[in-house]
Amino acid sequence: MLKRLLAIFFIVPLTELLLLFLIAHFLGWGWTIAITLASSLLGAYLARVSGKQWWETVQREWASEGFPVHRLGEGALLLISMAFMITPGPLTGVIGLLFMIPKVRTSAARMIGRWASRRFMERFWR
Repeated sequence: MLKRLLAIFFIVPLTELLLLFLIAHFLGWGWTIAITLASSLLGAYLARVSGKQWWETVQREWASEGFPVHRLGEGALLLISMAFMITPGPLTGVIGLLFMIPKVRTSAARMIGRWASRRFMERFWR
């Protein structure tokens, strides 16, 4: 697990730098910096809007059905996507933008939930 994390922390920044250099090669550094800043500002705005929508959904479901446990995974993905959108870089920006879309976030949360429950069952209930 530690090797995987170290690989991710090594590969992702290198990929971000490579993509920034490629974009700068084709568009120039001025446009590259402008696009990076604009995507970070857009990410902050989308994070605010999506976070507010998610919280309103949680409150509405909580009032009518009880605590919506199934929305917790979506909230976690939303927090991760907020961090990705605010972080400068094309790769993290695209990933963050994808998880800002509610349908993508919901299906990803379901998939991660199924994977985690299977993994938990395999590990502790053999």
